[in-house]
Amino acid sequence: MNNQNIKDAILFRLQRNSDFPAMSNTVNLLNRFKSSEDTSISEFANTILKDYALTTRILKLVNSVNYAQFGEVTTISRAIILLGFENIKNLAVTLVLFDHLQKYSSNSDLMDTIASSFYSAILAQRISQDINFGDREEAFICSLFHTFGRLMVAFSLPEKIDEIKHFSQDKGISEDLAAHSVLGISYEGIGMSLAKEWNFPAKIIQSMPNFSISEIMPKPSEIDKLRSLSTFSHKVANIAANCPDKNERNGRIEKLIKSFKDHFGAISDKIADIIDSSTQDLVEFSNIFNLKLDSVPFSRQLLGLTMDKDIRSAEDLTQLDFTTDSLKTIDSILEDEKMDTPESIFTKGIQDVNSAIMSNFSMNDIIRIVLETMYRGMQLSRLSNVLFFIKDTKLPVMSIRFGFGSNIEEIKKWFKITFDVPNSIFDAAVLKQKDLVIKDINANDIKGLLPEWYKSKVAPDVFIILLPIIINNKPIGMFYIEGDKGSFQKISGGQLNYLKILRDQTVMAIKQIQGY
Repeated sequence: MNNQNIKDAILFRLQRNSDFPAMSNTVNLLNRFKSSEDTSISEFANTILKDYALTTRILKLVNSVNYAQFGEVTTISRAIILLGFENIKNLAVTLVLFDHLQKYSSNSDLMDTIASSFYSAILAQRISQDINFGDREEAFICSLFHTFGRLMVAFSLPEKIDEIKHFSQDKGISEDLAAHSVLGISYEGIGMSLAKEWNFPAKIIQSMPNFSISEIMPKPSEIDKLRSLSTFSHKVANIAANCPDKNERNGRIEKLIKSFKDHFGAISDKIADIIDSSTQDLVEFSNIFNLKLDSVPFSRQLLGLTMDKDIRSAEDLTQLDFTTDSLKTIDSILEDEKMDTPESIFTKGIQDVNSAIMSNFSMNDIIRIVLETMYRGMQLSRLSNVLFFIKDTKLPVMSIRFGFGSNIEEIKKWFKITFDVPNSIFDAAVLKQKDLVIKDINANDIKGLLPEWYKSKVAPDVFIILLPIIINNKPIGMFYIEGDKGSFQKISGGQLNYLKILRDQTVMAIKQIQGY
């Protein structure tokens, strides 16, 4: 079977899964966003926010121990600023992909590869940080996807994994060599081919090939660092999980470090602590990524080697899955409710805005955090929109700068507020400097206040909220919130007050940044 046939066979198996095409499309969509485009960042955040579960899990990950140096982060927009657009995008892709793969937890080889990949990624991140060897976030992601090819074979062609294992044992060769003999293409070749198909970033793809000792140079390039670290962390993970004898394990790891001494010789005295702390991190990551460590040979062996008896006994209880809808702890329910309330979303978002202002973030970044907080805090239907308009410096026109909600790019094409229609709701909000609430735009006393261009385009049966931004009696911009009129009755006075606070924070930020 040639390379193309194997790739086609894998893609064919993937397409046969009823929900895999949708997942594949999501991965493709997320990978297409570009950090170089300012509007792309807003569109990306908007895409994430439409998936409540994904939003929650990204924020949980960003607030895990590994990212504690940032303090609590409660908005995707601020997470992007702090960790970088590419890193958050890669984490989102990882969560979408691995969440789908774990629906097939009965596939032991697949789950074993997933657990091994995550542990290797954690190791790579810690090593990178300890010896300042490359970017720690890139180290995590590239190491995670280093065995992407094997992951995809285990998922779509599990019978081939068994054949490869038997061939490896019979011939006394490595599984990688056996894979090439059985499949006609290496694991890394499969991984790189499929990753290109899904528009994965070049760094991830280029980090998939194993890094050989002969390639080690005193001053490696950025890609060589990622390849070397990905290869090394996976080798350490395999030794840690497959050597029950402590002395043998330590000896093999020490020998490996000597082989990579020009890159990783500095961690020789730290490796035991790195392995232990990475194992503890894996337990935390398992809660975020829904990894069931007790059912995976790799993690069972790893936990048995690196944790003491009391911790291991507690870990054995992970067969009781506290993440299902049927079984939860009281603390997890209280925490979920605490995170879900409009008040908690608004108050934490306001703190995020304050932190952004004090950290001298750009005006665009601050506005995105404000918009996201408004969007999530209002807890409206998916058809709602939260928009920020900016006034033209020369013309009496306001255009959409950013927005969260549905069909934002289409709305931008027609929604431009002009002030040539006297007594319109927009004119009244800006010239009279009033925050307005229109509960039903179809009400008889409201219809006459709506410009014809607006009535012809806006969705019927909506309520709108207008919060103008006026500084020194000059109109600067406006927040516009739109939602189904039936949901307005669920909006509290407290939520409306939070909207005003966020608008006032925006005014303060504009004054501070632009010197008003």
